[in-house]
Amino acid sequence: MKILYLVGFYPEIGGPFTVILNLLKKLSQKNIEIKVLSPVPKNYDINKLEFIQELPYEVEYFREDLPRSVMPSFSLKLLKRIMEESKNYDLIHLNGIFDSYAIFTFFINKPYVLSPQGALMINAYNKIFIKKIKKNIFINMIGGRIVKKAKFIHLLTNIEKKDFLSFFPKYENKIKVIPNGLNLNDFNTSIVSENLIKKFPAIKNKKLILYLSRINWIKGLDLLFPAFTKLVKENSDYHLLVAGDDDGDGYALKMKNLVKELGISDSVTFTGLLVGEDKIEAFKRAEIFALPSYSENFGVAIIEAMACGVPVVISNKVGLCDDVKKNKAGIIVENNIESVYYGMKTLLENKNLRIEISKNAQKMVKEYYDIDKVADSMIEMYEEVLKI
Repeated sequence: MKILYLVGFYPEIGGPFTVILNLLKKLSQKNIEIKVLSPVPKNYDINKLEFIQELPYEVEYFREDLPRSVMPSFSLKLLKRIMEESKNYDLIHLNGIFDSYAIFTFFINKPYVLSPQGALMINAYNKIFIKKIKKNIFINMIGGRIVKKAKFIHLLTNIEKKDFLSFFPKYENKIKVIPNGLNLNDFNTSIVSENLIKKFPAIKNKKLILYLSRINWIKGLDLLFPAFTKLVKENSDYHLLVAGDDDGDGYALKMKNLVKELGISDSVTFTGLLVGEDKIEAFKRAEIFALPSYSENFGVAIIEAMACGVPVVISNKVGLCDDVKKNKAGIIVENNIESVYYGMKTLLENKNLRIEISKNAQKMVKEYYDIDKVADSMIEMYEEVLKI
């Protein structure tokens, strides 16, 4: 089986990059031939992409020709390449519905699976009025046709399914809910490096609360910082580690200014993007992990934290929240400062609860999110596509 993947494929994308990277490795091990075509921002540093040389599948990158505010992911060279390469593959896996390559895929006579990647989560969709209008126009003009032509709609959680059906109620029979997966061996280590301590000495001997995700309005940092302020006033040993890159819209600067206004600069460390050993060390040193997102179709960093045994505090707008609640694998909070504060406080002050949640979370990750099981489910979906 030969599959052409169309997806933004670079580390700054965040969690989706990591899971797709590992999923495609696992599919390759299972004798699925993969090729990735990816747009990258016009001024992106190509040196960051050296990792592709070690992958068991081919990746081609194409610089975008237009600003994303005009046309997301638009590249004439990419569109031409899709036309050329699609002839050599059995099917296409299209990641994203509002990207320009989604429009082009619609006109190619090749079966495809569509993964919206959270683009149709209602809270995020409705947040910015101007963007909502543009998306509505797109959905009405061609987005609905892209969905209609897709053989299957791949969604990550039942919450994402519920939101998707609010847009496209007629296509429930096309939906396949298959979660993201992890290579659990990457997180099964008791060895913790000292890299972070050397880079950020302010965190030494502190009780760390970890936030690891993109720095974006949708992640709830405007709730996390005031909630943490209340905690650190009660216990100066607490320290908040904020690991993630700015999305490029200046939101990180806004949040750093908020930290200053709250008077907690000495108790908050911004690390930028963490990968590899640094990321594992951050998880292993953390007392708890917090992600009070306003909207999240999945939340890769959450299951990474759980795999490392870090108790999690997440909002009820996170796609994983129902499973986390059912398995008693974390604390679920609402999108307000008081709820986030009490959720973190409850975990931090109850060691036995942290131990119980940690065990439940690791068990849940093994049962639901093992990359080997996820890859098998994806292959079953692809095989079904080719039988239609």
